[in-house]
Amino acid sequence: MKTDSFTKVLLVVTAILLAANIFGGVFSAKTAVAQKGDIGRYQISAWSAQSGSYTHHSGYYIIDTVTGKVIASKSEVHTSGK
Repeated sequence: MKTDSFTKVLLVVTAILLAANIFGGVFSAKTAVAQKGDIGRYQISAWSAQSGSYTHHSGYYIIDTVTGKVIASKSEVHTSGK
């Protein structure tokens, strides 16, 4: 049976990727730990929704993740003519 070099290269690359996947699971990075204090205390979320062919709504809000209070928010309606 005659083998070509393309098949050999493809098999070697596949073996290397599989080995890297196995070793990546064994030697994984440390778990991330949250920092104490006010760092990362606030979370922002933005949103947008289309309500018609020429109208969409958008906005954002910022939440204090410690107290659960909304710090700031804004909502806008955008329309465009034909």
